Amino acid sequence: MLMSELKPGEAARIVSLAQLEPAVKRKLMAMGLLPSSEIRFIRQAPLGDPLQIATSSITLSIQTALARLIEVQAV
Repeated sequence: MLMSELKPGEAARIVSLAQLEPAVKRKLMAMGLLPSSEIRFIRQAPLGDPLQIATSSITLSIQTALARLIEVQAV
């Protein structure tokens, strides 16, 4: 499943960031989006972009296009 397929309030564990460009991958990993870390989908902007997600340490907004490249597993 992809991060962009989550519904508000759902929790998931990151499985893979392999489809991301290396620079984007490094930046997201520095912010705490690591493989096997748990995230919670909070909400989607009214026009669909961006998505707000939370990890154990931060809350951030991520573009829907990037969320389509992050593989997650529902918890």
